[in-house]
Amino acid sequence: MSIKDCFSLPVSGADADAVRGYDRYVAEFLSYGANLRELFAIADENPGAPLLNAHAAALHMAFEGAEGWDFAAPYLARMHAHANVTNEREQLFCAAVGAWAQKDFAGALTCLDELTVRWPADLCAIKWGQYHAFNLGDQAALLRFGQRAAIVHEGAPYAHGMIAFALEQNHRLREAEKEGLRAAEIAIDDAWAHHAVAHVMETEGRAKEGARWLDHCAHTWEKKGTFIRDHNWWHAALFRLALGEHGEALAIYDARLWGEWPEFPQEQIGAVSMLWRLELRGADIGDRWTPVVEQARKRAGEHLLPFHDLHYLYALARAGDDGEADQFLASMRNHANQSGSESGVIWRDVCVPAAESLADFVAGRHEKASAKLAPVLPRLQKIGGSHAQRHVFVETYKACTNADQRSITQLQ
Repeated sequence: MSIKDCFSLPVSGADADAVRGYDRYVAEFLSYGANLRELFAIADENPGAPLLNAHAAALHMAFEGAEGWDFAAPYLARMHAHANVTNEREQLFCAAVGAWAQKDFAGALTCLDELTVRWPADLCAIKWGQYHAFNLGDQAALLRFGQRAAIVHEGAPYAHGMIAFALEQNHRLREAEKEGLRAAEIAIDDAWAHHAVAHVMETEGRAKEGARWLDHCAHTWEKKGTFIRDHNWWHAALFRLALGEHGEALAIYDARLWGEWPEFPQEQIGAVSMLWRLELRGADIGDRWTPVVEQARKRAGEHLLPFHDLHYLYALARAGDDGEADQFLASMRNHANQSGSESGVIWRDVCVPAAESLADFVAGRHEKASAKLAPVLPRLQKIGGSHAQRHVFVETYKACTNADQRSITQLQ
């Protein structure tokens, strides 16, 4: 007989100690805790438990760098080797992870969609579903998963933060703020809820209130994982930019956004994004690009997520080596041409022209940059990322058109 987890769902091939370890992982995962790595040892000790090994593989791939796939390989092998002992729910989760391993992110989303319709009690699967929906720019799916969380997990810690962010990304701002504040009342350390409320305030131009909100919440992030801690501080810096406090934004960058885990793609993306915005506002960022560019170079050729690639391309272009940026662009075009139907369309028709526009912008070819960027702006959600994260492309487009207007004025 299978032992049941914290959601009263059976876990195949695992003893009571292993399931208790899995439950600790679930709690860490949903709360963005700092001890997720403990799952790897539990999976290593239980090679005959496919679900545990599938989650371990997922954690490695969620690193969002090529090495994540390398580290995931032994867990994927165990998952496949013992697939015969799984129940239907576990089979669907393993199928999602298997599709993910093949970089079929849409396929992973489809499997998690079916799983959570049938077993909405599996809040961990719902969270993974939202992860893929977010990266695919599928706001409708993001909300579907959030609504499923509400079915079974009303009043549960961390569920309402998931609902809040899904509502915000679907422009239901009043509901999102209400859910986010409720989530923080249920669990004061719900950093994803803090993040959702910050998104509402950023969207509504409530920068001063947003800065106060995140300052109020920040003490709870110290025991969280790197991603959410960095990302919420990124939002705190974004509010400082909106208030014209460039020095404070730079101070947050130096203390919180760069240097803890430079090899982590999300830290790289956050750093590129913040330096990009600071320079758009005329701030002097000194030599801060140098270590970021060094890390971006190591990501050239991976082509895992279009949102990431655009930031890596910007960093390489900003380094001033046109040949390096051109080589990255050529590799991106090749990847777009080789990608599957829907994925290939997004890479080819959205990501590549956006990347070309960024290279033109950094090189001062503003008219070309704006001409390439304008047609893709309405479809940019397909590259993934949030509204707030993608707004830098709008700012860049405006900088292009303003520069063109200044050039015309100077000629008159």
